[in-house]
Amino acid sequence: MANISIIIPTYNERDNVVLLIEQIVKLLPNSKILIVDDNSPDGTAEVLRNLKIPNLTVFVRNERGLGSALRYGIKKALELETEFIVTMDADLSHDPIYLPQMTKIAIEGKYDLVIGSRYINGGGIENWPLSRRIISRGANYLFRLISHSPLNDNTSNYRVYSRKAALLALDCETANGYEFQICSIFKIIKSNLKVIEYPIIFKNRKLGKSKLRISEILNWFLYIIKLSLSS
Repeated sequence: MANISIIIPTYNERDNVVLLIEQIVKLLPNSKILIVDDNSPDGTAEVLRNLKIPNLTVFVRNERGLGSALRYGIKKALELETEFIVTMDADLSHDPIYLPQMTKIAIEGKYDLVIGSRYINGGGIENWPLSRRIISRGANYLFRLISHSPLNDNTSNYRVYSRKAALLALDCETANGYEFQICSIFKIIKSNLKVIEYPIIFKNRKLGKSKLRISEILNWFLYIIKLSLSS
């Protein structure tokens, strides 16, 4: 059995993440679950610590940012000698039902990166407004154009990394927000590692608020320009 760690960044997700963890424990009972909480004022960390789940560790930081939280979690997972690292959202948009198959593909197929993809046959999105669909599709098209990525969904945070791919992702030291996803893909495909997409249905959150702001979208597109100049 491979050593698997699951990294879940959180900020004000107490209404979602408990349900998520309960499902993960049923599907992958031997995996380590690492929560990286950005000091949520809603008490997310306290709620999780009260669960008393043996393989659950909660880290609380006094900073915010998806990319920096993912790097923090990846570093902690690598310290645990993890062979494969899963990243996923806390808001139940990433259904844990896909975890067994995605990790199996990574392990048995010896893939360095398995992407939970919304944009291949069998994948899709539920209950997203048209504006979000246009932004997501446009962002993926632009990144593929610049980077020559073979992947259809480069912005999905539902992933399984090998140790080799995770170490490359840590090179994205300045990608502290949503741009971490494309930076890590960029590093991995430029290193000719083995990647594959697995179809998922992305479900828009039912509880809580999205953390995606206009400023995050602008930072993302500015980062794309930086990548294009460096490629």
